[in-house]
Amino acid sequence: MITKLNITYIDFGPAYGQNSNSGIERKKLAQIKELSKLGNVKRLAYSPKGKRGVFKEATRMLPFAPSMFYFKYCPEKLDGVDIVYYRKAYIDRYAIKLLREIKRRNPKCIILFEIPTYPYDKEKSGLIRIPLMLKEKWNRRKLHKFVDRIVLVTSKEKEVFRIPTITSLNGIDFDYNTIRKIKAVDTEEVHAIMIGNFTFYHGIDRIIDGLITYYSNHFPDQKDFIVHIVGSGVGVKGYLEKCANAHLEEKIIFHGSLPFEEVNKVYDEVSIAINSIGRHRVTGTKFDSSIKSREYGAKGLPVVTEAGIPIDYLPDDYPFVLHVPADESPLDIESVMRFHERVYKDTSPQEIARKIRSIAESRCNAEAMMKPVLDYCEECFKERVL
Repeated sequence: MITKLNITYIDFGPAYGQNSNSGIERKKLAQIKELSKLGNVKRLAYSPKGKRGVFKEATRMLPFAPSMFYFKYCPEKLDGVDIVYYRKAYIDRYAIKLLREIKRRNPKCIILFEIPTYPYDKEKSGLIRIPLMLKEKWNRRKLHKFVDRIVLVTSKEKEVFRIPTITSLNGIDFDYNTIRKIKAVDTEEVHAIMIGNFTFYHGIDRIIDGLITYYSNHFPDQKDFIVHIVGSGVGVKGYLEKCANAHLEEKIIFHGSLPFEEVNKVYDEVSIAINSIGRHRVTGTKFDSSIKSREYGAKGLPVVTEAGIPIDYLPDDYPFVLHVPADESPLDIESVMRFHERVYKDTSPQEIARKIRSIAESRCNAEAMMKPVLDYCEECFKERVL
């Protein structure tokens, strides 16, 4: 066992804490919890000051301006650090400067650089992003001078930007993500949930189009299908207008961003989850390692997801997933209803939820996620024994 190490966890954006509705924030806290097994962990969360207006957005595009925001990193706070776990945002000249300064002050320090999504160039597409990506591509060529390992959680490449990788799966803290309150299966209606910081690849438009088709085709004993959308993001206003025009306000409910306790209350009302069903719109996506796919499992929910872009922790014979076409067709609500009925037909909902959670917990808990990282760190510092 190695002696206690000094570890700094660097990330960008507000540090919300466990009560945040952000799955990413809870993942960060789970990572910090696991890193604390190696020693004392200090978190440095750099956040923008004030609101981001048009001027600030325009400034980000300039060649020598920061791609995120100006931040004062106070390198003296990093003196004596053994390990730095750096969670990528943009790679600009300021990020490179920070990494260079860390290595200069601590030559024996191990720098681990996590890339949450790789490859990511296509996710940052659009004319407004071109200047940011040009800066990114220029500066990431220098990463290998300062970074010891790239940590990948959505890809299996052996090397990225001339740097060896550590690969793992995304994971969550199951102690904090408790199972939902299980109710008897409703014979009149089915409630589903989709959570996210929404953008084009979540596929909310496919859900709306599917509901329009479903409710335009009335048939005997038709159950209600009600979708709860939790979160905010690009295009949500347009989705609200589309639902209003189709008179679907009672069938697809937009809750907006909610505190964690309120999100749990919504979970208690549903019996199925919808994962991203627009991943095919992102070139190069091979599988889904999203945090929400883990949280759906922790809550004990069967899930709807896209065919050909599998959720990475699910076994091949997993019976609690419905794969829908990876195209622009409306979500087939009738097939979702048949899947829901099949899942809950002969087994109590309590037992179904326990089985789903058990599989998820065995494959994507935070300990399993961080084990490759901890193993590498222990190997690097194995001479420092108690």
